[in-house]
Amino acid sequence: MKKVIFYCLGVVLMASCQMTQTIVTPPANVNVPKNALFISQSGTEHAIMQTIIDLDNNEMVVLTYNYANIANVTRTGIYLNPNDYRNMKIVGTDAPYSKEEEKKPDLPNDTKEK
Repeated sequence: MKKVIFYCLGVVLMASCQMTQTIVTPPANVNVPKNALFISQSGTEHAIMQTIIDLDNNEMVVLTYNYANIANVTRTGIYLNPNDYRNMKIVGTDAPYSKEEEKKPDLPNDTKEK
C-alpha cells in the first residue's frame, strides 16, 4: 500500500514539473530574419533582447521579446562579418548586481531653516 501511494505521489510530482515550450510566431508584417546567427542575449525584468546577425545581408538585428511575443525588431544598420562570430563561446552574466551599486550618493539638503 505504501508503494502505491509513493508511486501516485511520484506521478503527481512529475506531472506538475512538466515543461512547456512556446513557439513564437511573429506577425506577417514584421521583418524577422529567417536565416540568422545568434550572438548574445540579455534581459531586463520584463523583456529579453537577442542580438543576431541576419545572414541574408550580414546586418546586426536586435529582437526584443516581451513575455512570449516579439515586441520589437531593431535593424541596426551595422554590418558584421559572420565568420568572426562562428564557433564563438559567449561568457557573461545578465545585469550584474553588487551591494556597492545599491548605495545612492547623498544629495545636498536645500531646505535650510531661517
